[in-house]
Amino acid sequence: MNGFYWIYLVMLGFLIAYELTGDREKRRLIFYGACGFLIVIFVAQDFSVSLDIAEYMRQWDVIQTLSFRQMVGHKFEIGYVLLCRVLGVLFNSERVLLLVLALMILLPYCRSFEKDTPNPMVALMAFLALGMYMHAIIFWRQLVAMAILTWSYRFITERRFWPCLATILLAMCFHKTSVVFLGLYLIYNIPINKRLLLLCAAGSVVLGLFGDQIIALGIALVYSEYETFPRLSMGGETLLALLWVVTLLSYWMFQDRMDEPQIRLPFLMILIGATIQPICFAFYNFLRIVLMFRVALVPMTAQLYTAMFQRKEDNQALMLLQRWTPGLHKAVLKAYDRKWFRVAAQLALFAVLFVWYESELDGAVYVMAPVGRE
Repeated sequence: MNGFYWIYLVMLGFLIAYELTGDREKRRLIFYGACGFLIVIFVAQDFSVSLDIAEYMRQWDVIQTLSFRQMVGHKFEIGYVLLCRVLGVLFNSERVLLLVLALMILLPYCRSFEKDTPNPMVALMAFLALGMYMHAIIFWRQLVAMAILTWSYRFITERRFWPCLATILLAMCFHKTSVVFLGLYLIYNIPINKRLLLLCAAGSVVLGLFGDQIIALGIALVYSEYETFPRLSMGGETLLALLWVVTLLSYWMFQDRMDEPQIRLPFLMILIGATIQPICFAFYNFLRIVLMFRVALVPMTAQLYTAMFQRKEDNQALMLLQRWTPGLHKAVLKAYDRKWFRVAAQLALFAVLFVWYESELDGAVYVMAPVGRE
């Protein structure tokens, strides 16, 4: 069985234990135990998971031989290069590099889930089910940068430009695409209404229809070195659909709560991702930019779960159910406050997300095992 399936099943066990436990401290212990499990799997990964990791391992050896001037000119960002050099001098161990990367990626995200979501365990499970953990295993530099950017969430919502800029610059030391968060800072207070959604939907259609021409013009004017680069399409239709489904569902559920930072910020990130995703049909490298915003699907999943399955009095989904199927609504209410109902709801939710992620992988197989490279 693919290693990802085993990880998924173990995490479902953590999720069920979390939901069946009422003690707050025990829940926190289970949550960080699950995070620790993901860290261990990250460190024990097989270096043959992807071509990206093969290149990281090759560059690990190269970086140890470079002068400081050569490190500054390396194709990887200086933060990652310096990290490799320091760890190489101190430990000379690739596994230590993996451990440090796992801590740098997963701990900030776990802190963010615990602080900014009503159910951190659901968020952590969504991090796995929505493919973000697999991206963390493969795209080390970008996920470190994205984890650093979780520190900027507070500065964006509090409108503190200089600390936000400093955080973005630090993240750019690991991946240059972090600069796109400046745009998020600028639009944070934009009015969120149906007109905005229609404008973004129109922009999404335009990018989908004229993406080839837009990319060709951009390459000709700005990045001429990419003229010979293959502009391949690697799918992404299911991701586009998911982004728009979550956008519309979130707007329907939370339109009266858009002033809350824990709702507004991830909503805007998902809306940006939904708007620009079609450009990836023409140039798949833009998936790296979409990934910066796609991660907001994780906290929004926790918000939607809480709103749909734990708020009985003003639950719009239940109101809709009562209007169209009163019999089913009555049956649901009988089980609503029972623990097994919450667990069943979570299992159904993550089964759907797992099937979606498998469809996005399109049959790709990732191997994870505690073995070294040859």
